[in-house]
Amino acid sequence: MKRIKQILFTLAFPLVMYLLMEAACQIFKGRHLIGSILDIKTLVRNSGIAALTAFALSFNLNCGRFDLSLGAQRLAGTIVGGILAMSMGLSGIWLLLFSLGFGLIFGFITGIVFITLRVPPMVLGIGIGLIWECVPYVVSQGKGLNLFGKAGIEILTQTSFTIILVVLAALFVAVMMNFTRFGYEMRAIQGSQFIARNSGINIFRHTVFCYALAGGLVCVAGTVDASFSTQMSSTLGLASIGSVTIHMFPMILGGYIGTRSNDAVGIIVAALTVRLFSSGLTTLEFSEPNANLANAVVFILFLVFLANKDAFKRKKAEAQRIAKAQQKKEALKGVGVYTSA
Repeated sequence: MKRIKQILFTLAFPLVMYLLMEAACQIFKGRHLIGSILDIKTLVRNSGIAALTAFALSFNLNCGRFDLSLGAQRLAGTIVGGILAMSMGLSGIWLLLFSLGFGLIFGFITGIVFITLRVPPMVLGIGIGLIWECVPYVVSQGKGLNLFGKAGIEILTQTSFTIILVVLAALFVAVMMNFTRFGYEMRAIQGSQFIARNSGINIFRHTVFCYALAGGLVCVAGTVDASFSTQMSSTLGLASIGSVTIHMFPMILGGYIGTRSNDAVGIIVAALTVRLFSSGLTTLEFSEPNANLANAVVFILFLVFLANKDAFKRKKAEAQRIAKAQQKKEALKGVGVYTSA
């Protein structure tokens, strides 16, 4: 019965969101939320990109580190890996593998710099993010990555391939978090970094692994995105941050959903839920600024809920504690043990 409740709790989020947005679209626009195969493909693509990026964010953010350079790593790994692969006459899966490899390298270097300089993660992210953005700009001469008309890219745009990538990433994250030393160390560091270090865990090695894995996964997401849009522009001035931070909502929502299943499943379900909401706003013909505003408001409301979800329980427990103390006080008065000052 408990397992059934957990499954129902997990599935309730995308189901309720779909019903709400479907009703809104029917009432205000007389249209379905999902009206064609193209809508399904778009939903799968956007949900897959959101899930992969949220996986990448979770490695550092769950340990209290917000890496602001992750968007720049996505940009650098995808563009540099893509250009190198195509210059060697390779495409398709090889483009994905090259991007993954460069993402791991850029993430690894970022982690090494972090444990060497010991500066706050957000400060480091700003500085090294500016550097990583320059790398693809120089390599591509400011042109970015252009995949339009390139042979072999078709496999990366297939819906089934996106689903396979997300499933493989979810299995990888689930195994790493639940069945390896890496996951054990992460849970210990989440509890207390000081205690984890004193217990013999090499927190610096673990940190480098987190940065490397985050860089690799975010570049996989970048490759999928570039394959669908056929290009990725090279930007400067930390303009790449937005491509990652917009997926913080599914990452945090996924952590909450994952309390009844696991984080990997929770993030996938959360990504689908958030994308259903965004698709509904598009169908309702919200402008991009208004849609972003609506997403931000819902995100903030969810954060407020997370901060106060146990407030009622705490107040109830406090009232029960006071009531028991008063009862004990009255009982002691009755036998003459307690006297007021």
